[in-house]
Formats: sequence, structure tokens, C-alpha cells
Amino acid sequence: MAQTVNIQRALEVVDMGYQELIEIANDILESVAGDLNSLIKEIQDRAESLSNEDIRAYMVKLALKSYSFSEIKEKAAFKATLSETIRKNAYARTFGEMSGSVAAKESQAILQTSEEFLAEALYELLASLFKTKLDEAHRVVDVLKTTIMSRMQEAKLTQIDEV
Repeated sequence: MAQTVNIQRALEVVDMGYQELIEIANDILESVAGDLNSLIKEIQDRAESLSNEDIRAYMVKLALKSYSFSEIKEKAAFKATLSETIRKNAYARTFGEMSGSVAAKESQAILQTSEEFLAEALYELLASLFKTKLDEAHRVVDVLKTTIMSRMQEAKLTQIDEV
């Protein structure tokens, strides 16, 4: 029974930490990808009524947003790598300063570098989310291309049928 209570407490701590980190990640994601999200939402809202010209315009806008966003994505990946390096450095420094058995030194080093672990996890999450956003923007462009090509093919077939 005591073990179940401990597991429940651990789960609650994880949920609280998760909520806090996700809120931070969502705020950062919205501040960085807000324009891209708005453009995708606009396309989604108008999907059924888009003219060929609208599709072409959205393809250009998405391509330009993707171009700008790709740099942000790469910088986020670099930040994730940098946070890993900082975490490892802090861990090694802390481990070296501790005395006692290896197990005791490891435990203390882990405890004293928990903020670095969380920062690393957050930046890895952001890098992954940015990559996903960019990949999805490319997919939307591909769908728009396919749509316009299908419409053009249908128009050609209609012209052939009329002749």
C-alpha cells in the first residue's frame, strides 16, 4: 500500500512538472510560430472555397514562412545541443566536487543538476516541436500543390470532353 502511495505522489509530481514545462513550451512555440499557425488556420478555415489563385498565394506565403522558420528550427536544435553540453559540464563539475562513493557522488550530482536536466528536456522538446511545425507546413504546401494539379487536370479533361 505504501508503494502505491509513493507511485501516486511521483505521478502527481511528474504531472505538475509536465504542466509547467508544457506551458513554457507552448508560450515559446506560440511566440515563434504564431504567424505560421495563423496562416495554416486561415487556409483551414477557407479550404472549401479556395480559388486556384488563393492556393497559389498561400503556397508562396507558406514557402516564405517556412524559409524564415527553418532558421529558427536550426537555432532551436543548436540550443538543445548546447543545453546538453551545459548539463553534462555541470554534472561533471558537481560530480568532481563531491566526496564519497561513486554512487553517492552520482546521486548528488544528479540532484544538483536537475535544473540543467529540465532545461535540456525543454529545449529538446522545442526543437522537436519546431521541426514538426516546419514539416507540417511543407506537407500543407504539398497538399495545396496536389489540389491545384488535380484541378488543372480536371479542367483539361472537361475541355477534352466538350470538344
